[in-house]
Formats: sequence, structure tokens, C-alpha cells
Amino acid sequence: MGERGESNDRVQGLDSMRFICGLSIVIFHYGGLVPPSYLGNDPGFVGMITRGMLSSLFNGPAALIVFFVISGFGIHFASRKDLTVNIPSFWSRRLIRAGGPALIAFYLWVWSGIKLSPEEPGPFWSLICEIEYYLLYPLLLVLRRRFGWWSMILVGQVFAYGLAFSHLSDIQKWYGGYAAFGPWNWVMGLPCFLVGCWLAESFPRFPEPSTAVMWLVRGFVFAFTVVIEIVRFHASVYLSNPFTLNVFAMVACFWLGLEVAYRRKRAAPRILEWAGNWTYSLYLVHPAVPGALGVLTFLYPLRASIGGNLFTIACAVVLAYPFHLAVEAPFYRLAIKVSRRLKAGRPAVALAIQEPHP
Repeated sequence: MGERGESNDRVQGLDSMRFICGLSIVIFHYGGLVPPSYLGNDPGFVGMITRGMLSSLFNGPAALIVFFVISGFGIHFASRKDLTVNIPSFWSRRLIRAGGPALIAFYLWVWSGIKLSPEEPGPFWSLICEIEYYLLYPLLLVLRRRFGWWSMILVGQVFAYGLAFSHLSDIQKWYGGYAAFGPWNWVMGLPCFLVGCWLAESFPRFPEPSTAVMWLVRGFVFAFTVVIEIVRFHASVYLSNPFTLNVFAMVACFWLGLEVAYRRKRAAPRILEWAGNWTYSLYLVHPAVPGALGVLTFLYPLRASIGGNLFTIACAVVLAYPFHLAVEAPFYRLAIKVSRRLKAGRPAVALAIQEPHP
């Protein structure tokens, strides 16, 4: 066993960050704590400034980048020492774990009135990216053996920014959105995943910050997300999300490293760690909640109110937990069962490093 906050199979603090980021995505998708229509169609100059500030407090795309970093950490954590992976076992566990609940959620979305297409996959674009990273992970280990993570991150950033520069019109069409590249979205997000893999090997080297320093770092990260959300709408396309969020991924990586270091001797809040275990369900359920609540006609007067928005957010959080128990948890158990059987019946595909002699 490691120190308090760290064990052989779990690192404290990351589940808390996962829930906070998941809740931020929900609030962002619902228009913020204060709905855009609350101030009316012509709120005046002060009202417009107020609306802009309030809508920028929760940067959902930035929170999703944190998910990519945490995903890279979680995927690589088990293989960080020996760099080996049993490919059939790994793929089955990850694909069943992620894909099963996503398919159920897809039917919920369609039932609630969400229209999806290959051009407009909705929140599925990030799940598709995650699955592509799972499929690539054995190859990434081979490349890690030869080149190291930072060389891969640098090359990944070159490709990501090359993609952004070559798709400026698509970025503008998506109002500066991160997922403007269709089937190539995974290229954009890959460096974010890779820095998480690096963090899985490097987090023990982070110094333990004081409480004051930790809150200063958190404040800086929060301010960073607010600024990049504001400039996405009011600055050049070259300051839109595809150009800023991959920089933010580097910031998020070192922030999370400090969060983990901070939790070596300080236990993370139990309720946040618990909620982090079913944040995937929150992400899957929340798009369907507004449509599902639409059948409740008595809520119509509340739609443009702060209370109505808070009620919808609360419903998403509350409904996510039963979805976790009924859907996500059974698929998780199935994934473990299948992966263990495959691992027992097939030797691991060794990708171990042999360090060169000096």
C-alpha cells in the first residue's frame, strides 16, 4: 500500500476532479446556472456583460479536456511499471465498460428527442475519441518504449495544430468548438490523452503543495478556463477552442499532478470521491434530461428561470445514480469477468522496455 490517498489500484483526488468536471459539463450544456434567456432578449449593455460573464463561469469543453487527461492516466496506470498489456483482455474490458452504457444512453437520447447523425454526433464525439484511444493504446505503448511520452506529445500537438490550421472554416462553422473535425476529432484530443499517460508514470515526482498554494493553483486554472471561454466568442478564430484547449491540457496535467500530491496526506472528500465513481453515468444521462422533463407541462413557466435551471441540473445528478446502478455497474462487472477470462486463456502481449546501455 502507498501513502494515504494512494494505493496500488487507485489514486485519491482524481475521482473528485472527475465529478467536478462532469458537473461543469452538465451546467455548461444547460446554459449555466443562469439561463441565457433569463435577462430577456434586450438586456442592455450591463445585462449583456453580466450574461457573458455568467455563461463563461463553467467551461464544459475545458472540463472535457480534463476528462481526456484523467482517461490517459487511468488507462496507463495499471501498465505504468512493466509496460505490458494483454490486448484481448484490455480491449474487451474497455470496450464493454464504455460501449455498453453508451448504447443504452443512445436510446434514451433518441427517446428524449435528440437528433443525432454522423455529422452531428452530440456528446458521442468524445466517447468515440475515447474508444479510439483504447484501440490505439497497445501501439502507444510500443511508441512509448522507443520515443518516450514527451516526444509523442510534441508530435501529437504538431498534428493537432496542423489539423486546426487546415480546418479554419469548419472551426468557424462550429462557433470555435473543439469537435469541428468529424472523424478526425481523435487527432485533436490525442495529445491530451498522452499527457495523462505521462502523468500516470510521473505523479510520484510532484512536490506536495501547501493548502494555500493548492488553492492558488485551482484559482489560476479556473481563471484560465473562464478566459478561454470568453475569447472563444470575442476573439480571432486562432484563439478558439482547438487552439487554446490543447495548451490548457498541459496546464490541467500539472494541476492534476499537484492535486494527487496534495492528497498524499489529506483524504479527498468522500462524497466527491463517491460521486466520481458514477460521473460517466452523469455524462451519459444529462443530454436526455431536458427532453424527458419536457413532458411535465407544469414546469414550462420555470424554463427561463434560475430555479428551473437548477431543478434540471439537480434532476440530471439524481437520475444519473440509478442509471449507474442499473446500467453502468452491470456492464462494469461484465467487462471485468470477460477480461479476466481472456487474460487467463491468453498470455500477455509483452511490450516491456529494455533500456539501452549507457
